[in-house]
Amino acid sequence: MKSRNLLVLALSLSFATAYAQQGEEQVLNSAPINVDGYLAEEKPVTDGELEQIRGELRKQKMGTQLNKEKAKDLGKLTNQTEKLLDSQDEYIDQKIESTQAIKEFNNKYEENQKKLRCIMEESDSAECDPYKNKYLKNKQKRAEVEPEEVEQQVQVQQAAPVVSTAEVAPAVQTGSFETIKLLPYAGGTSYQGEKEELEASLAAGLRLESNINSRFSIGVGVNYAQLNTNDFGGNNYGYGNYYNVYGQQGREIQYKSMGLDLYGKFFITNGERFRPYLGFGAGYQRASLKYSENNQYSYNNPYYGMQNYGNEEHTTNFFNGTLMAGSEIMITRGFGLNLEAAYSTGLSSGSSKSKNNSFNSPDEQRLKDLGKDITSANALSVFAGLVVLF
Repeated sequence: MKSRNLLVLALSLSFATAYAQQGEEQVLNSAPINVDGYLAEEKPVTDGELEQIRGELRKQKMGTQLNKEKAKDLGKLTNQTEKLLDSQDEYIDQKIESTQAIKEFNNKYEENQKKLRCIMEESDSAECDPYKNKYLKNKQKRAEVEPEEVEQQVQVQQAAPVVSTAEVAPAVQTGSFETIKLLPYAGGTSYQGEKEELEASLAAGLRLESNINSRFSIGVGVNYAQLNTNDFGGNNYGYGNYYNVYGQQGREIQYKSMGLDLYGKFFITNGERFRPYLGFGAGYQRASLKYSENNQYSYNNPYYGMQNYGNEEHTTNFFNGTLMAGSEIMITRGFGLNLEAAYSTGLSSGSSKSKNNSFNSPDEQRLKDLGKDITSANALSVFAGLVVLF
């Protein structure tokens, strides 16, 4: 009985072992499963050289597409340039034709006046003989066909157009302050100082201008500029808890200026569509500087005593001079575009005012130094705007 039980137990163990081995082979040979229970995708076979080749192919495709876009834009630019040249040629031809027509009209008008003087004054000069002979012949022919009264009426009607054309002959006059222009503009300004090189994030203005004559004009305008810069050169960096409060790059400084300009322009040519000019102006500017972050922070410096940070602000007033060069491009008689490049610099420093004492607020001195550097800097500007005539 015991031997039979042992035999049954041995057979059960052998079957269990075989089943376990079979299950293990199924698990090892089955497809990999990811953490979500889905079959994982087989990764493609690749290496560094293949990826480099594929990257170069993508780069070549992008370069090809970029060249196509450039060629398309260059074609548009070529067409626009050809249209501009055609319009200039058409303008020159019309200008020549109108000049010749005016010249012919003036010559004909002078000849008619000379003829009229010879006939009316009955001059004995030899140069009047052809006119008088022709007049007498025409008079005899008309006498044979029409009565004397009709002949006199015809003579009066022929003389009338000559008198009326004399009134049309003078050119259009351009008097002082007859044309008023409104010129809004915007662009960029770069400040080249002794210590700083800064770029304005916004530079714009509005001008009101009037002509003195066909070549000179004067105007008045308002302007506004704004820029931001980090205070990398702040005083006392590293003392106390300065880094932790404001950061290692320093606080951001905001600079804003607004001014009033008076200027004059000289137009190099007196054309109707393109009017290049040179100009000079002088103005009064008011600028302000302050920090974007004004968290209050105090530090007892062992060398300078208690120093306060936060809430610093500095304002200054100064006069500046400007040289400008540009061109007006009229699209219609009352509307056009204006392109201009300008150079300006501070002529004299005016009054300035700080909110805090520089000794107890070291960063106040940084605002003073930066403001002085900007106001005395060489400012280069490029503007684009509109021309509206009234």
